[in-house]
Amino acid sequence: MELAYSNTSTTNMKKAKVITVSSGKGGVGKSSTATNLALSLSALDKKVCIFDADASLANINILLGIQPKFTLQHLLNGEKTLNDITIKGPRGLRIIPGASGVAEYAHLSGEQKSTLLSALDRLQQQYDYLIIDTAAGIGDDVLDFVRAAQFSIIIITPEPTSLTDSFSLLKVLKRSNYQQTSHVLVNMAQDYSSSKSIYKRFETAVKKYIDAKISYLGYIQADETMISSVSLQCPAVLLNPDAHASRCFEKLAIGIENQQQDDSAESFSDFWRQQDNVNTTNKPSLSSASTVASIEKPRTEKSADINFTQAAAFCVEQLAEQQLSDDQQADFLKAIKPYLNINQTSNDSSSVRDFYHYLEKNSFPKNEVQEVINTLEQVYRERYNEPLDSIEAATLKLLAQFNGDEDSLRYVHTQISNSFQRQFKQPLVEFSEHIKSFSETENRSKASFDSAVEDLLSAYQQTLSAPYKTQADKDLELANQAIQAQNEQQRKLTEQLNQSQQLLAEKTAVLNKIQQLLPQDTTQP
Repeated sequence: MELAYSNTSTTNMKKAKVITVSSGKGGVGKSSTATNLALSLSALDKKVCIFDADASLANINILLGIQPKFTLQHLLNGEKTLNDITIKGPRGLRIIPGASGVAEYAHLSGEQKSTLLSALDRLQQQYDYLIIDTAAGIGDDVLDFVRAAQFSIIIITPEPTSLTDSFSLLKVLKRSNYQQTSHVLVNMAQDYSSSKSIYKRFETAVKKYIDAKISYLGYIQADETMISSVSLQCPAVLLNPDAHASRCFEKLAIGIENQQQDDSAESFSDFWRQQDNVNTTNKPSLSSASTVASIEKPRTEKSADINFTQAAAFCVEQLAEQQLSDDQQADFLKAIKPYLNINQTSNDSSSVRDFYHYLEKNSFPKNEVQEVINTLEQVYRERYNEPLDSIEAATLKLLAQFNGDEDSLRYVHTQISNSFQRQFKQPLVEFSEHIKSFSETENRSKASFDSAVEDLLSAYQQTLSAPYKTQADKDLELANQAIQAQNEQQRKLTEQLNQSQQLLAEKTAVLNKIQQLLPQDTTQP
């Protein structure tokens, strides 16, 4: 049932701004983003607390290299205080481990609820920002955190599965009557231009099929620092503040701060208070205890089985209690009517084949067929932890049906090459193969070859810090060396000649002196 949550508070106390960081799937850098964003906000002299609400992975602990002794559960059990479970991080950051327990509010005892709400009120007075790293996917805990926050960030990457799963997350939020704007952050982007291109494709699909409110928040550039930071257990903004990714987080924090400073923060704890009231007043009930048991017990217990007709009847009853109009109820009955007879086929047909025949016999709009396929793929991926299609099959199928323009195909090629480079640390196509392919292409002009050679020479110079030398350059260098050797030899011979001439002059002078000292012959006429 939808919660009647207005997201308002009656108190005038200082309230931290609550930001959720979510994604449709894991492996897109959600926890890294939450951690680096929290540290970047701390660098702006803001008091920041991060909630590690992904209980299954606890990535915040790994990224910061910490081992928490206590979690939120110890607080709820009365074993520890809020200060006991709060961990001190770098730049004054504070971490609350095991915060997924907040989303299990409905299952807490009255004493635990009181303890939790008091803790949330206290946190909101102590900090400027509460950053919540939610679990990946579309679980109820993720939806509750997003709906309780004032600012929602959804992470997408260039990977097709990331876009599909984030699309599913927005679709579920839309169905839960979520009215706020979701801010989309493009992670692992090559640059601003590529991030905007990725966002535009995503926005087009979202606006066309679900009409959810989204906006472009920014991008985080693909950077080796982000990869190294995980293995070194040191966030990128601390490992290398001058890295491209770190600069992106700095701009992101400044942008969020500027966007939020004029907004009045709303109460995070009020959401859970109102959820408690709604669950108490609007708790659904079936017509008999046996029907309740039939829903809660596993399907293997035949005594508690419930067929589709009973379930549909219960849904109709619940919808009627919400005082829907006659037209709305008629639309609902019309929508579920075909399903009421879906099992009334021959006994030798399986339920899967019945469903297949039902889809085959009925004509569905294109977008509904696509939604069924996306949902089945999502269920398969979450249940078996692998995609329904292999990457080879999915890629080949996509390319076989592709009839787009040249730029779109180049974009697909670039994303595949970048993905291969990130995973295997080597280029998809060897450089020599690129050169060979270029040279073998027909109708290459002299200008294109000159441009390619100039680019290669420039790349060689930048990489090796030395100009490229052709054989002619090497021969010329040898000739210059030979000329220099000849010049040196000539210089030495000239020097020797000058010395000989000087010695001869000295000897001539001595002889002249001797001749002057000899007696003159007077007998000569």
